[in-house]
Amino acid sequence: MRKFNRLIAAIGAGALLAAGAATGASAENYTLCGASPGGLWALLGAGIDAAVKAEDPSSSVTYQTSSGGFANIVQMSQGNCDMAIIHLGEGVIATNGEPPFPQPMDDFALVAVMYNWAPMQWLMSEKFAAEHDITSIADMKDTPVDLIVNRKGILPSILAEAALGQLGITYDGIDAAGGSVQFQGSKTAEELMKDGRGDIWTNAMFIGTGSINAIAESVDLRLLSVPDEVVDYMVKNYGSMPYTVPAGSYPWLKEDVKTFGAQAGLVVPKSASKEEVEALTKALLDNISAIQNVHKSMKALTPEIMMSGESLPYHEGALAAYGK
Repeated sequence: MRKFNRLIAAIGAGALLAAGAATGASAENYTLCGASPGGLWALLGAGIDAAVKAEDPSSSVTYQTSSGGFANIVQMSQGNCDMAIIHLGEGVIATNGEPPFPQPMDDFALVAVMYNWAPMQWLMSEKFAAEHDITSIADMKDTPVDLIVNRKGILPSILAEAALGQLGITYDGIDAAGGSVQFQGSKTAEELMKDGRGDIWTNAMFIGTGSINAIAESVDLRLLSVPDEVVDYMVKNYGSMPYTVPAGSYPWLKEDVKTFGAQAGLVVPKSASKEEVEALTKALLDNISAIQNVHKSMKALTPEIMMSGESLPYHEGALAAYGK
């Protein structure tokens, strides 16, 4: 994060003047900014590389590790990578110039939505939920709830605070009611929930992720719903999408639960050539199986999902590839 902070400081100093034009890496060696070396985004990088190679064996996509989507937006603006994976919500925040960005940044455009099935799941212990008659996140107001959210500055943490804020639930208010707020990654959050040191954990996660199943082996869980007006707000302001977790998604889930979901997409600078981006997009479309096969969670990817983004503009080359 030190590197990211230095980059953000550079924005404030005006260091990014005309930097968005630096997209001229040849098709033989694209650089893709992703996230950690062992996560899903790294697998997506491998899938994108395979798709590009299938179209042109002389081409390649080199995956570059990063601290995530916020940093990737800056890195790409500085010409350090030719394309990047980001959460669409991170792109909306950048475009609006909201923290951590000191000013708007919008020199990027979508190539494809890579997944849109990572719902914000609000997992509360059944014991606490029954004791306080809680079925919706709105019911948490004025309760002494011990809330666990992702680390500060990470998109799911931002989404959680914004959603609760629409219901008049603030972190200070949770503290005042005798509860607490802990900022933890998935591994620690899992342990806290299993040990009863947290009443609810929320994060943007694929259905059936291992951490949720591990908690459910130790603690009875209830999945809380999100009011429609909050879902609408998150869609409008944070690039989220309405999502319904179907009954039966977990053995203990007996009814559908409404929430909102995070989306991730592949972006390029707006200044990238139409022809180059059109060729890239066609490679992904023609060889979509190369991406679907990187992980079982990616089997759901379709051309329709790739072109479904609404919160960020598509690059003109991508639109041409989609026939739009």
